[in-house]
Amino acid sequence: MALLDQLGQPLPERYYLGVDVGYKAHVAAVISLETFVKRGDHWKRSPCLEFPSTQAGLEKLQQHLDSFSPDPHTFLGLCEPTGGFYGATLFQFLLDRGYPMWWIENATTRHMREKILGHLPKTDETDARVMARIAYLHQAVGEEFTIRPLKLASADDQELLQLCRDSWKLKSMMTRARNQFSQLMAVTFPELKTFFTKSVSTLAPVMLVDAYPTPAELAAAPAQEIADVLWKAGAYHHARRAEDLRALARNSSGLLPDPGRAWRIAWLTDYLLANFEARLALDRRIRQQVKAREAFQWIKDVPYAGPATLAVILAVTGDIDRFPNYRRYVAYTGYFAGLETSQTIDRTRMSKRGNRDLKRALFQIAAPLVWFDHGDNAYKALFERKVAQGRPWYKAMPYVCAALARHIYHCLKFKDPYDVEKAFAEPMSLPASEQVETDLRLDLDGRFEVMEAHLALEMD
Repeated sequence: MALLDQLGQPLPERYYLGVDVGYKAHVAAVISLETFVKRGDHWKRSPCLEFPSTQAGLEKLQQHLDSFSPDPHTFLGLCEPTGGFYGATLFQFLLDRGYPMWWIENATTRHMREKILGHLPKTDETDARVMARIAYLHQAVGEEFTIRPLKLASADDQELLQLCRDSWKLKSMMTRARNQFSQLMAVTFPELKTFFTKSVSTLAPVMLVDAYPTPAELAAAPAQEIADVLWKAGAYHHARRAEDLRALARNSSGLLPDPGRAWRIAWLTDYLLANFEARLALDRRIRQQVKAREAFQWIKDVPYAGPATLAVILAVTGDIDRFPNYRRYVAYTGYFAGLETSQTIDRTRMSKRGNRDLKRALFQIAAPLVWFDHGDNAYKALFERKVAQGRPWYKAMPYVCAALARHIYHCLKFKDPYDVEKAFAEPMSLPASEQVETDLRLDLDGRFEVMEAHLALEMD
């Protein structure tokens, strides 16, 4: 029963806490139940506390809260999930001291701010007050808002997720550097792409150019010395053809690198070689951690899912039992087809909310299944069915991701190894070629952003 349903009784002691998280400082608004009930719009001008994101700042916040009540259970607090690392110490501080804290979506705060205050400029103080107002409306009035308890991820899950995020960022930065390196080789040694037919920016050609920056230097080097460089890079087949490479270098049409190109070649080779090694070490650490988890065995056979992608799924999902059914889990991914009603219009569309890390991981699995798999797999059939119904690809793909999420939920919930034949009662897929899959993965982040942008425009 909402607090204000208890008419005729004295108002209980209740305080509503809204926290806007920042980098250097946070802003907290504490507004009492009595202020909301008896003082009209006074809550809009309630004083706020700005405190630094340091230990001294947390102590200042504690003194401020104690000035209202020393009992944490008389408070109800709201904060937004976008604070990320900036708010981690603050959230842990409040949870350790027993303050009931809940997450509220940024979009909900923005909607309430615009509804109450119009289009006045956003400030940290305003958002903190609005969050306190939402907490009051939710608890005291009974107005429904989508809030969930503030619960920090376990240390193991947080570490694994951060390793995967670092891996994604590193691979994205390396992709840009590799593209620049390929462009330089097209100018200084165009024939190199006829020797390394898959790519001139993998470990072996980069090590080769590091040792011999120009075709002239390569042509002058002994064949055995060139073979040793390629053998060290693991390009054993290419090492046996070192003499062919020298012949290409002798007759190269490449331009001599000017000082600017020479500097870029040296910088890119140093950068790529260091990060090839760093990426291997990072991937090795991710594999060790994810394979040590019991849940890994239930989803390890998901097609087109490497250890890093599965690590994200496991780290973000956490305890699968916190989701009472697959619908809740699919909704958490953001690939949930929710029904929206607006007077005479009923329509179903995908949510633009959800956990972005999980959305990206599912998309990276679903995309090659749909676009580059050689077989008539069930995910591709689902995608083609939605497209045939008139949906563009960016509206059809979320249905595939939602189906994949449902199957993964089943595996984790019931400790049942992944089996697409069991899930769809249809044949397994036929994997795409290694090069086709590699080319696709270089473009997946861009396609994911395109899908997100289209869906966001549709929702706004």
